[in-house]
Amino acid sequence: MGTLDLTVIVLYFAGLVAVSLIMSHRIKNSEDMFIAGRNSSWWLSGVSSYMTIFSASTFVVWGGVAYKSGIVAVMVAIMLGFSSLIVSRWISGRWRRLKIKSPGEYLTVRFGHGTLRFYTFAGIIGRGIHTAVALYAVAVVTCALIQVPEGSVFASTGLPGDSAPGCLSIWWALAILGGITLLYTVAGGFLAVLMTDFIQFGVLLSVVVFMVPLSLHATGGIGSFIEKAGAIPGFFSPTSPTYGWIWLVLWMCLHVAMIGGDWPFVQRYISVPTVKDARKSTALIGVLYLLTPLIWYLPTMAYRTLVPGPGMDVDPVAMTRLGEGAYVNMGKTVLMAGMVGMMLAAMLSATLSNVSGTLNVYANVYTYEIWGRRKRNAGAGERERIRAGRLFTLVFGLIIIGIAMLVPLAGGAEKVVVTVITMVLCPLYIPSIWGLFSKRLDGNRLVLAMLISWVIGFTAKFRIPADVLSPSLIESLAGCVVPVTILGIMELWCRARGIRSDGYAALEEHVDPEAETEPGPEARAAGRRYSQMALSCFCITLAAIAVLLVALLIAGDPKTLAVKGTVIAFIIAIAIISGTYCIYRFIKR
Repeated sequence: MGTLDLTVIVLYFAGLVAVSLIMSHRIKNSEDMFIAGRNSSWWLSGVSSYMTIFSASTFVVWGGVAYKSGIVAVMVAIMLGFSSLIVSRWISGRWRRLKIKSPGEYLTVRFGHGTLRFYTFAGIIGRGIHTAVALYAVAVVTCALIQVPEGSVFASTGLPGDSAPGCLSIWWALAILGGITLLYTVAGGFLAVLMTDFIQFGVLLSVVVFMVPLSLHATGGIGSFIEKAGAIPGFFSPTSPTYGWIWLVLWMCLHVAMIGGDWPFVQRYISVPTVKDARKSTALIGVLYLLTPLIWYLPTMAYRTLVPGPGMDVDPVAMTRLGEGAYVNMGKTVLMAGMVGMMLAAMLSATLSNVSGTLNVYANVYTYEIWGRRKRNAGAGERERIRAGRLFTLVFGLIIIGIAMLVPLAGGAEKVVVTVITMVLCPLYIPSIWGLFSKRLDGNRLVLAMLISWVIGFTAKFRIPADVLSPSLIESLAGCVVPVTILGIMELWCRARGIRSDGYAALEEHVDPEAETEPGPEARAAGRRYSQMALSCFCITLAAIAVLLVALLIAGDPKTLAVKGTVIAFIIAIAIISGTYCIYRFIKR
């Protein structure tokens, strides 16, 4: 990476921090800090949720699957689209129907404060490690692309676990990336999360869309790509031996639980004005995941036709490593100076969105349901709540950065960690969704169901041979089928004995009467302000990319001139989008 690429990355992150500082002045109370005062527009909430799903693994892990196995990676992503549509139809509206300020408040009302402590403890450990691994993964990509002269304080130390000599040190990368995320999340709260998610969406979409025609051009055109890729056995098959139809259906069910019950998503459902908005925001996730996966993975699929590799039958380990680096390598092959930096910024954006969302939602639960329930804090004012939330965000963020710094010392154990955490976290989502519908499940049974699920899951994981059941299928069964089966048995047992939960009756008293009505003038005005700010940031981001491309054309950059027609078409598209928005704003003045 050259000076221009590094300049682009620095300017990008400076923009994120600037947006967060602007948002900090709009935070008047704790609801603004954690749920945007329930004034987020449905599409802004939907895009933010869409970005929450992304991380470096989208490009590294699933990009690697697209390189090795082709279209099956697209099918894996499309399953999330179906999951989101299911959540939109039956679940997300139920969350907004409740008058709650945090997912933790729901757990306290429905299952009791003891269950909340159990969930919070398990979630902080699980989410903390999961988020730290995601941060480490994107730091690895960053270090591979940024060269640093040996002897520099930022250079690799050469110690075990550090990056390659001559590259940015992995520990500096973690400190810088984690510090930036902490800064804009602490300062701007959930408003900053929404705004930066939309900026990140603009960067991610524009760079990947730009890479698609360049990647196909590098392969000799779409016809040549189809011919070469078609010669690879199973490359255009929707399934593979690892990811068969049963696995895909279980994957979809797992993500119904995640998108329907994971706290970062719930926080976005309760941040919109009405039940209808919550459903529409989740439907938007579904539509995006049905339409965009082919765009995400075409560059790595095209790279397979340029660099075939040794083949899975010859050296599967080498193929996996080549696949995990395929996205970055394709970007370096087809993108011009400056746009490589923009690609890295896009990949960083995906993970940092995940990190910032996790920090904010746990700060939300801590402030309202743990710190706020202590006797000495019961009468705390809004300033004290905001201060407590920011302090928790800072401490939790530093812990995540610390855990991420320990990952390389564990000898690359991140894949094992991700597998284990997936088996811990996924069974947590299902009971909270179950409690929205069931009148019988109580907190004690919920905790018992989770403990039984974990025991069965981990026993199967470490005792069943891989030739009997594949590890990926065991994980899916343990994370989805086992907890649903246990909860179903408990439900039938309670029904047979006429047992009802007092928590469900208490939840019915927390229904928000305003959730089914259109917001008032003040709320609509606040929503318009946030929407206009997000769209303005989006257009400014696109305009910056267009200016960069124009400068490269004027400077006569060889790579840019080689694909001059594509570059000009992209600049014109950005001009049309930005111009249309400017005209709209002028008319609406």
